[in-house]
Amino acid sequence: VVVQDGNVRGKNVIVVDDLVQTGGTLYESGKVLVDAGAISVNAFVTHAVFPNDSWKRFAAGGDRACFDKFWVTNSIPTVTNRLPNDGVFEVLDLVDLIISDLDHFPTSI
Repeated sequence: VVVQDGNVRGKNVIVVDDLVQTGGTLYESGKVLVDAGAISVNAFVTHAVFPNDSWKRFAAGGDRACFDKFWVTNSIPTVTNRLPNDGVFEVLDLVDLIISDLDHFPTSI
């Protein structure tokens, strides 16, 4: 992984992805950004799949703990309910958004 465009030195960076499983590419991206001089590197992922509790590697003290904040949605609550409250992970709740969308969905088709 390389930074192909722009200069991250002295910047706060957020890496955005649709889903994370083991997070190899996400970690490699974060590591490159840190090495390139970013002030902080954070991640936002919509679907935290994290098979076999692979999230533990990103938690504080894990071997992939390169993100200051790691935001995920609770689209997979069986996973996000197990994430630690360690200052790294933050779960963004989708329930109100889903309810709001359903409230505006036509009842007769």
